[in-house]
Amino acid sequence: MSFDVQDITMDIEAAIPLGLIINEILSNAYKHAFPDNRPGSILISLKEQADDSELCLIVCDDGIGLPKSFDLEQCKTMGIQIVIILVKQIEGKLTIICEQGTTVKIIFSRA
Repeated sequence: MSFDVQDITMDIEAAIPLGLIINEILSNAYKHAFPDNRPGSILISLKEQADDSELCLIVCDDGIGLPKSFDLEQCKTMGIQIVIILVKQIEGKLTIICEQGTTVKIIFSRA
């Protein structure tokens, strides 16, 4: 696992949901992205956006990726639902990209 994280201060109302989001995404990656002990890597990035009013969290892996038919709006798994609820709690925007693994990107306001 590797990290690309800026030194960022945030309030507890954003920090706790963000930690839970990262935990859920990492749990899913370890469970599903690397079957049969397949080697791989995960990157966690947290950076300020250009105007400093928003932050961007990216968690990406180079695992097997999600099925081509994956649709975030139709997905009803508990893990994804937890992430969606927590992203709404921090008033963020969630994007999942399924190319050469899986990338989860969340942009949210600096509180």
